[in-house]
Amino acid sequence: MFTARTETAAYAYGARIAPLSTVEVEAEARRLRAVAVAQLAPKALQGLKLLIAKLNAWRVQRAAMEELYGLDDAMLRDIGLSRSQIPAAVTGGVSRPVLASNENAAAEQSVAQVVRLVPRHAA
Repeated sequence: MFTARTETAAYAYGARIAPLSTVEVEAEARRLRAVAVAQLAPKALQGLKLLIAKLNAWRVQRAAMEELYGLDDAMLRDIGLSRSQIPAAVTGGVSRPVLASNENAAAEQSVAQVVRLVPRHAA
């Protein structure tokens, strides 16, 4: 903000400027603080939303892991997992061959796909 009271104006015009009063300094400080808070608030809100989303994803993953840990070894073997693979399966790190339903689909299908037990938006 350019006013006649700024130092730039004093040097440009060679004028003498009276020192700012305490009231003027406090008013300018309040204005600058309001501007800083207004710029910071949206960023803080965005960070809070991201934190909440990550906490919700963690909660969904924990629930999926608890459910898988509740299965017995035979059931885990039926779905192609061992107990040591449960955390990786929930986070999407387990890859295994996916068998096609017929011969034509098998030729078009890739050898291995990542199997996710939790939807991607939750992870």
